[in-house]
Amino acid sequence: MNRDEMDAHPVFRKDFTIVTNAVSEASNIALEAIFMRQTGIIFYGLSRVGKTCCIKSIHAQTSGFMPRAYVTQIEVIKQEGSYTNNIVEQLAKEEELVFRRSTLAVEKLGQMADMIINRCHEKNCNHWVLLLDEFQRLRVHDINILFHLFNRLDRKGVTMTVLSFAMPQVFKQRDKLMEVVGGDNEQLIARFMSKLVEFKGCRSAHDLAVILKTFDEKSEYPVGSCEPYTQNFAPAAFKAGFRLADYVQSLWQAFDAGAVGAYKNNVPLEHVFLSIRYLLRYIASHDGSKLEITSVLCADVVERSSLKEFCLLNGSKKQ
Repeated sequence: MNRDEMDAHPVFRKDFTIVTNAVSEASNIALEAIFMRQTGIIFYGLSRVGKTCCIKSIHAQTSGFMPRAYVTQIEVIKQEGSYTNNIVEQLAKEEELVFRRSTLAVEKLGQMADMIINRCHEKNCNHWVLLLDEFQRLRVHDINILFHLFNRLDRKGVTMTVLSFAMPQVFKQRDKLMEVVGGDNEQLIARFMSKLVEFKGCRSAHDLAVILKTFDEKSEYPVGSCEPYTQNFAPAAFKAGFRLADYVQSLWQAFDAGAVGAYKNNVPLEHVFLSIRYLLRYIASHDGSKLEITSVLCADVVERSSLKEFCLLNGSKKQ
């Protein structure tokens, strides 16, 4: 495989999805919450463990297999120097709802509610699922806006389920809400922040084996070729029986040695896949019937992913 072919491959375009054990578990919890019409769940985890990948997977599943719900996905944008993230404006942009300049905030909320109700009617359902990435960026004002939006929809017979992903700072966010006496803060917590589920990256050699087996068996490129990714990069070795999954222990030992602090047994998926890309580039240039991967090579590709440096900078921070 030459450089141009490699650059066009989904692995190097980062245009592929692998359902890891953590993503599968979180998706099952999320889909159950949607089916049971629960109000809200927050999945929290450290940076780069795969939360954004998971939210995309959930969106794909809800869009593909649950036609009885209307789904919206946004990433909360933090506006410096403002007490609000303008969550209604962000939702409106995603839904292509345009407000007039003179529209008051309360009118925007009403128009947003009406639009969601109409979208649900078009889909022949009465359930709206909001997928929020970076929930910890929300200000109290905007959590209140979501609360009022929930109530408006509820009065019109539409259920609202909020599935959020956040950094561990969400605990501090919740604690600050709990410290405030009076107001609707207790209701905000009960509605959106009562259930927090930890989301982790690659936790064990077993988790890593699932990823490697996907490259060996459950992936395909080009579409319709029935050729898994490992075969794309090393066809001669693959024909002779070479499989990435056979080296899971050596590769996991390298990850385990590089991961420190809060990332111990919680390897960031971004570094897992970067290391695998280095491996694929190696096997593509050394393809042959006797191709093998050594423990030294495994250590080298993990080191080149800068896993240890990232963990030292981020995994020891007080969350």
